[in-house]
Amino acid sequence: MAAECRAETAYVAQIPANVTTSVPFSGVMPQQPPQQYRHSPHYASAGVAGLPEAPVATHGNNLAQTLEIGMRNSVYHLQSGGNNTSTAGIIGNYGNINVLQAGNNLKSNVVLLNGAGLSVSVLQPAGSAPVNVLIARLPGGGLLIKR
Repeated sequence: MAAECRAETAYVAQIPANVTTSVPFSGVMPQQPPQQYRHSPHYASAGVAGLPEAPVATHGNNLAQTLEIGMRNSVYHLQSGGNNTSTAGIIGNYGNINVLQAGNNLKSNVVLLNGAGLSVSVLQPAGSAPVNVLIARLPGGGLLIKR
């Protein structure tokens, strides 16, 4: 039986030009009229308020986190099983990371640093050891792979 997955839309709803908002320095948010803003019909609250980068309560206990700094990067996480954790980071341009975890209790941490045009794929079948790897292109053109 597949677990149900919900996500919030990646697009930011635009506020009409005639609406003003204010955030006081006291940290207390001003009360808004009850019908002023509404979530989209596809919005599903995760129960934890915070930044998009912050970990949230997950269904199925799988967690995938991504950090992308640069242009035209892509990261794909595909997790099958339970209690899997995947963290991927790209610092630079034109990088690509793919992570496939098929099992339970799998862990992976992958960082691609200044790897313009590089593509890294991590395949973890059931029972695999944790993957911790840093791949960096050095200023002289060499490649550093730290495990």
